[in-house]
Amino acid sequence: MPITHCSDNRFGQRLAQQYGVDGVPSLVATSRWGSQLGIAYMCHELPHLFVLPPLPTEDAFLLSVEIASGGCRGISSGGTMLRLGLQQEGAFHIADLSECSAAYVCSPFHSMLFHVPREALDSFSEEMDMPRVGALRCDAGTVDTVVASLGRAMLPVLKEPGDASTLFVDHLTLALKAHVLHAYGGVAGTANAGSRGLAPWQERRAKAFLMEHLAGDVSLADVARECALSRSHFSKAFKQTTGQAPHAWLVTQRIDAACRLLRQLELPISEIAATCGFADQSHLTRVFSAHIGTSPARWRRLSSG
Repeated sequence: MPITHCSDNRFGQRLAQQYGVDGVPSLVATSRWGSQLGIAYMCHELPHLFVLPPLPTEDAFLLSVEIASGGCRGISSGGTMLRLGLQQEGAFHIADLSECSAAYVCSPFHSMLFHVPREALDSFSEEMDMPRVGALRCDAGTVDTVVASLGRAMLPVLKEPGDASTLFVDHLTLALKAHVLHAYGGVAGTANAGSRGLAPWQERRAKAFLMEHLAGDVSLADVARECALSRSHFSKAFKQTTGQAPHAWLVTQRIDAACRLLRQLELPISEIAATCGFADQSHLTRVFSAHIGTSPARWRRLSSG
């Protein structure tokens, strides 16, 4: 699943223009079918009233979730004003962009926004062998801790796009689409498909394929294809079998490989980072410290006696 990381992609540009700001941290994830899903982070701390003109009409949905409590807002659509009041953490709203909607937003706010074209939902439904949804329905005042958690998980990718893993972004966008279709599109879950683990040959092949791509980037679709499964079924089955999501398992292997290489004192840490699939030495240091509790340099000194 190729990822476009940039602060000025079309989705980010449109939001920046709508809010009258210089730029918006954002990215666009493109599926193997060519459908795109935009992700952006909007943050404004100082008190201000934003009166937002409508976004261009299109067959898509704009999902917004607050990852911290904030100011009030209202949405005008079809001549009706929906006043949402002060926003609590996890407040969630879905705007149908096929309808012309304007809005006002009072800061402060810390919002994650997801631009989801209908074709992205249709492609996912087809992959999952589920019926297509006609509409997404979200009641005013809805709090969705699942989408809020997915949004928080995406923040580091938006802040450090060079560190982003295709597998990680793929996993999060897959989870988002599955949750939204189930919770707001009336689509039944697929618990039976997800309750089965990988066959032994599939587990061996998946792990071998991930290890072959330890130093590079790999998408969920690539690994799933090796196991003759859809992305969603593979993701659930892999976690059922190993206890970890594919991206988490791959990160663990990269850390283990880095530990082995750190024992070779002549190897520069920057070279170890590249060999183990990290964007650079600082990326390795952040991930290594989060998992091991100390930096690679200090771990090397302690391990060498």
